[in-house]
Amino acid sequence: MTRHTKPDGRLSTSYSVACEPSAYSASVLNGLVEDVPFDRSHHPVPTPPRRRALLFGSAHPGWRWAVAARSAIAFGLPALIVLAVGHQQQAMIVALGAFAVLYGEGRAYRMRWRVVLLAGAGFLTAAAIGAVVGSHDLGQGIIIVAALSVVALVASYVMVAGRAGPPGMFFFVLACAVAMRMASAGVSVPVIVGYTALGVLSSVLVSMSPLLRDAHAPEKTAAAAGLRAVDAYLECLERAQPSAAERHVAGAAMHTAWATVHDAGLPARAPDSGIVQTMLTAHRRFIGAADDESALDIPVPMTRPTIAERLRRSLTIRSHAATTALRTLAAAGIAGGLSVLLDLGRPDWAVITAVLVLNLGPDRIVGTVRALHRVGGTVIGLAVFAVMHALSPSGVVLVLVLMALMFLTDLFVARNYGIAVIFITPLALLISGSLGGPIVVPIRDRLIETLVGALVAVMAMWTIVPRAHRHDLRWNESRVLRVASNLLETLRTKPPTDSTPLRLRRDLQFELVGNHLSGVAAFRDEPAWTQERWPRHAEIGRIGYDLLAECWMTPANQLLADPDSWTRQIQRLTGSATSRQS
Repeated sequence: MTRHTKPDGRLSTSYSVACEPSAYSASVLNGLVEDVPFDRSHHPVPTPPRRRALLFGSAHPGWRWAVAARSAIAFGLPALIVLAVGHQQQAMIVALGAFAVLYGEGRAYRMRWRVVLLAGAGFLTAAAIGAVVGSHDLGQGIIIVAALSVVALVASYVMVAGRAGPPGMFFFVLACAVAMRMASAGVSVPVIVGYTALGVLSSVLVSMSPLLRDAHAPEKTAAAAGLRAVDAYLECLERAQPSAAERHVAGAAMHTAWATVHDAGLPARAPDSGIVQTMLTAHRRFIGAADDESALDIPVPMTRPTIAERLRRSLTIRSHAATTALRTLAAAGIAGGLSVLLDLGRPDWAVITAVLVLNLGPDRIVGTVRALHRVGGTVIGLAVFAVMHALSPSGVVLVLVLMALMFLTDLFVARNYGIAVIFITPLALLISGSLGGPIVVPIRDRLIETLVGALVAVMAMWTIVPRAHRHDLRWNESRVLRVASNLLETLRTKPPTDSTPLRLRRDLQFELVGNHLSGVAAFRDEPAWTQERWPRHAEIGRIGYDLLAECWMTPANQLLADPDSWTRQIQRLTGSATSRQS
């Protein structure tokens, strides 16, 4: 077991983010220990992304074959049944609810059906709003823009604050826009809502179907990912090349794995199961307690904060979720308004484009690349739609074409937006009933609306709260320090295994993940400013993870040793924040 000296001279049995944390800490605490030099190589700033890799590379490794297949089946099976009884238009509506299947992937089956059902409720709401607007002759001009902007605002905040991940808010706005088009074409509100509900029901059933093959597949997959991340981190330690990023990746992977295990109910129902015991062993290795007998009876970590807690947490303009929601609202309104002024015919298309670019609140580099993806993918996608328009598929052929488009969309949506948009474009146009009639002018207008939406979205990232990355970084750092302080105060009278400290330990891990993500985003948006304050930022992460490790190392029913030394470290960092404001 490796032991490291802390800034106050104590020994920690936890693995730290640097081989010599004492040297690192001394350099960042405003000269508190001036005689120890700082080696920045221990905590290098994030590596800037290569633009070529962002444009043409994959954001996520691996292929989502099963996910893509389930999305196609969730739409295709009920759509074919509806088609068989003679309702082609209603068969297309099923797709609005079938999108819900995308939001339960990776979750334990015990929780998955609830997540898909919750997402389905969101799609039903979005479709109902769109249907009402379209059916009352309100689906004109600025009313369309206002309704879509509100849906985008709410969906954006919920997705980012809840850290839902891909596919984010985009499909909710798309469902609302398609429902508007269908209602304005004469489809009644009950029909739109009813067949959307059929798609939601299909999504729940299809998303749960792998349960028949392996009831614990999600937990096994998450646990395996956590083990790989811990192994990679320990290899860095052995090579004397650890970093804050490596530690974060391992900590975040373990956090996700434990959340999945909790979702499956294993800690309560089967605490001695192989998955739980394997996770405990991996966690001991992560904190450096693999050979410490006092750590054999450590408690199972708690799951993630509830969705309500996560939404309340971000209710401040300084949060990434609030900034993203504000930018999305403004970009959607401006892009749609320009489309109305230019009389392009489909302001919803400009709104959808802006929403896609700002989906999940990208930093400026990723957002700009995504705008290029949207424009380039739309050009190719419109060409694909032109071919389909010429072929005019109908009936079973049309459903099969839509299934193929949904499959390809979901296969690429988490890997490369540019490729996914190639299939999203004809998918959206076909579902909304754009076959028939002239083709040249609509394609021209859709391209112009795409350019307008992409340009407005990029401008929103650069001009609306232009220093949002600074506010978000400071806010996340302050939250880590605040939660750590609250945890320390509680640990003065209660052991780490008590329910209140366990909840605060859960919250601290959640804040540490947000702290790291905000640091990476800030570096991409403003490298020089972030690099200047990176040592303090990394030190906050180190203290947070070291405190969690110390809680793990404390024997059951015993109080944390020497909480004053931890409090002094946090107070030093809290005091140093004022001098670094800019």
